[in-house]
Amino acid sequence: MSFVISARTILQLGAELISSDAVALYELIKNAIDARSPDGVEVKFEVVIRESDFSAAMLSVNKKSTIEEVRTALLEKILPSAPVDLEQQFRASLARAKSTAELVASAQEAYATCNRIVVSDHGHGMSEADLRSIYLMIGTTSRTRSVRSALSSGDAKAPYLGEKGVGRLSAMRLGRRLHVETAVAQDTHVNVLNIDWQAFEDADDAPASSIVIRPTQGSKKKKGESFTKITISNLRAPWSRSKLEAIYSEQVARMVDPFSSKDGMRFPIRVSFNGTSVETVRSVAKDLLKHAHSHCVGQYEAGATPTLTVTFTSTLYDGPSATHTFDLLDLMSMSGLAAEGYPSNLLRSVGPFDFDLYWFNRQRLRAIEGVGDRERVRSLVRAWNGICLYRDGYRVLPYGDQGDDWLELDRDALSSSGYKLNTKQLIGRVRIGRTTNPKLLDQTNRQGLVDNTEKHALIEMLNAIVSNWWRDYLNEASRVQKRGQAVLYDAAKEGGSVTNYEKRASDAIKSIRKDFSGDASLLQEVKDAFIEIKEAHSRAVAYIETIEEQKERLTQLAGVGLMIEVIAHELTRATEATEVTLKGLKPKNFDAPTQSAFKVLGEQIRVIHKRLQTLEPLSVSARQRRSTKKIYDICAYVAQAHEIQFERHGIQFSFTKNTDEDATGFVIEGHVVQILENLIDNSVYWLKLQKSEHPSFRPKITMQILSSPLRVRYEDNGPGIPVVRAEAVFDAFYSTKGGATSRRQGLGLYIARQNAELLGGSLVLTDEHKMHQGRHNTFELELKEQPE
Repeated sequence: MSFVISARTILQLGAELISSDAVALYELIKNAIDARSPDGVEVKFEVVIRESDFSAAMLSVNKKSTIEEVRTALLEKILPSAPVDLEQQFRASLARAKSTAELVASAQEAYATCNRIVVSDHGHGMSEADLRSIYLMIGTTSRTRSVRSALSSGDAKAPYLGEKGVGRLSAMRLGRRLHVETAVAQDTHVNVLNIDWQAFEDADDAPASSIVIRPTQGSKKKKGESFTKITISNLRAPWSRSKLEAIYSEQVARMVDPFSSKDGMRFPIRVSFNGTSVETVRSVAKDLLKHAHSHCVGQYEAGATPTLTVTFTSTLYDGPSATHTFDLLDLMSMSGLAAEGYPSNLLRSVGPFDFDLYWFNRQRLRAIEGVGDRERVRSLVRAWNGICLYRDGYRVLPYGDQGDDWLELDRDALSSSGYKLNTKQLIGRVRIGRTTNPKLLDQTNRQGLVDNTEKHALIEMLNAIVSNWWRDYLNEASRVQKRGQAVLYDAAKEGGSVTNYEKRASDAIKSIRKDFSGDASLLQEVKDAFIEIKEAHSRAVAYIETIEEQKERLTQLAGVGLMIEVIAHELTRATEATEVTLKGLKPKNFDAPTQSAFKVLGEQIRVIHKRLQTLEPLSVSARQRRSTKKIYDICAYVAQAHEIQFERHGIQFSFTKNTDEDATGFVIEGHVVQILENLIDNSVYWLKLQKSEHPSFRPKITMQILSSPLRVRYEDNGPGIPVVRAEAVFDAFYSTKGGATSRRQGLGLYIARQNAELLGGSLVLTDEHKMHQGRHNTFELELKEQPE
């Protein structure tokens, strides 16, 4: 025995999978694209009376209603733009009725036949056999087999957009009746298929097979002609020109990639309502995109060694563009795969993709020649905002819709300060392919991609680029511009200018007073207002000086905060391990287990003690005391505090043989500790990631103390830092670490360098002991040996 599908299940299936009228139209258009129609597709809405108006008229009919009242109520609702032939047919049906009951029946039939949607294309069409074995089979694999063949043969593009075999249910979503006329080039006659979906609804629990649907032969056709014409009638929704325009502009216009410069390659889609074309701008105005305040373009290669290259440019701020290339280990972190413990081959299975994103500062929008005035520019940005996803040149719904936040940019924008790169400020597209990205599949209900690891990796990488890297690029560009303006600002000169302006204003007021016959207090108010402005200027200058004085202290506090977080992490691990040990004690064998347990407990407490030792010199008071210290001793106890962590991750730590253990420096001990802690924290993260990718890898960290000048040379054998990022890694908030804590990261090396400079020294990446071509693995911390 097998499952028996009831007739009503077909309707329920369509209602679930085709979630809106827009999706239904989308599916019908996709069918024409897959049919390779050379002249595109035509979608004609022919509506005599709206469904809502017709239903309202029918619901008002009661026992007291006269035939003329009902007829008049219906005739009054006929649309002025209704097609003449259909309007005449509708009126004739109403005129033939002799009673109210007969009028109601005639009106219902007239509504069912005189309101329709006609979708026509000149594609390859369907034969009678196709109608029987493919069109009438829900979930057919006919196209799926072709797509699988393309995948196995390595074709660059899939042969079809649709492959699930459920798109035909979109006709049921739009209307209760379906009439199909189609033919392939070899046919001599048109193949005809009629379906009344109401029959499935009326069948109750009867099996779907009880509703008999048979293709028939229609009229003769021209030799060699192929086409498909689908007429949907007895419409379910109240269609109007305004509703169709909204769907067209929000969905249909975006269906074909509007960013493509190859306009001639776009599939023609002609939509009309009662004979009038529905036209909106089908592509983003090129002049609009040229005037975007910032542009982000990126390309992801998913070969043997995945890489992501991204370039940022800005017209709002002066300054150069910035290009970043992220390698496999960077991407493992950015995508969140490393944090979840996934292997790197998932990066390859994501498949290649590229993206073009444009940022508009809505407060800076202005008129653009070739586009329109300010309001026109604003309306275009509103109409096209959002980031769409295109597969093989055609959009994946609902990505890019109004309010859609599939990259979770709005969440990040609301939780951050500075530039809020949210969906309302962005216009853009991400491009994938069916054969190149086989894991990024549509859900059956057409509501986004199937939820899997590859989808999440794609989203995490794009989110990191926009929310972290692009945002930081814009913030830094703004800061550079402001610093440039600040350099030109001379407080003394500007103060003199203010005094000069005050004198000129006072002289002007005196001149005015000679001929002014009004209230003298008004002139005094003007003078007082200028004095207040002058005082405000003085306060602003003083405030700037105060901020500069607080910079060092804020840097110190930020460093302490980061260290507390690291220590809290270690304390948590130690405490948890202690609890597990104590719970494992067996009262019956108390002596031996107790001794063993307390030995383990003692080791855990020792770890806590050492970690607390590193915190003491980080206190604000301790950080202000400079003294002569043995640098080796500081390095040794910091490294010793990480013994358990190194052991846990299999990291070998050592000092090189030629280390100068007696070298001393005139330092603030807490600053040196903070620098070393940040270096170790970064090393542990990347060494762990390297080991997860290469199980045979043996992670190492080495230190060396050198004299004349006094230096601490620190290196690990991890993936290293690309030469192009040798300076960028010291910038605030610069980080390629992924996961939920990514915004917390990116301060460690910044604070480490700040501390080194506060000590009168430096922290740099060197070319010493290169382990990988084009990458740095060695930091060198230079310190003062004697007080000045």
